[in-house]
Amino acid sequence: MIDIHTHVLPGIDDGSKNVEMTMQMLDEAYTAGFTDIITTSHYIENEYDIPKKTRQEIINALQEQLNEEGININLYNGAEAFITNNLASLVDEGKIPTLANSHYVLFEIPMTSKVLYLNQVLEDLITSGYRPIIAHPERYSIVQENPNIAIEWVKSGALLQSNYASMVDRYGHKAKKTLIKLLNANAIHFLGSDTHRPKNNYKQMDEILEEWKKVIDKRTLKLLSTKNPEKILDDERIIVEEPNEIKKHWFL
Repeated sequence: MIDIHTHVLPGIDDGSKNVEMTMQMLDEAYTAGFTDIITTSHYIENEYDIPKKTRQEIINALQEQLNEEGININLYNGAEAFITNNLASLVDEGKIPTLANSHYVLFEIPMTSKVLYLNQVLEDLITSGYRPIIAHPERYSIVQENPNIAIEWVKSGALLQSNYASMVDRYGHKAKKTLIKLLNANAIHFLGSDTHRPKNNYKQMDEILEEWKKVIDKRTLKLLSTKNPEKILDDERIIVEEPNEIKKHWFL
């Protein structure tokens, strides 16, 4: 499996606090079956704004330690950017790293409020040659209230990444219900752990995957956990089918 959403870099954001914690998380990831991890610590202007170059230096040191300890995981640069109206410019300037030096950009929106300029951000990113990925749509209140909002994002050119642990109610039952609706509508393209600490998502991955297998078939699980993420590492375009509109009575 390939994890495209993690907070394993030490001392960057609200994820790992130190190298020891990071190495424990990465060892757990390896045991869980992950071979490649894109490190996507938050990028928030004036809060978590460690530049791309500094992130890469930390990754290089961690990769060396992983190799020395025989933990066969490959690390890549990236970020989970918090949406801002100049997001495309920040990526162009190299302040926000793309995922694994590809054309894919991962970003999130506020959990409980609507972003009026979201469509413009999507257009700016796409016009600039990037492929936007919106993180964990099932967690946003506006999507929980009307999942077709996320369907419109996909139709506008965005891809969607859901969290593994949403399937086990880690973020509440509404998030799980919304995730299932989006899966049934063919609107989810990637899975990510969004892990922030040890003894959390990676440690429980066997249990989490069993829940996923109750909802989607093995082929789809492989597509979301490995095949599509491979396209990011290879910087290849993902061709997606148009998602289905979700019937209103499903919103309940």
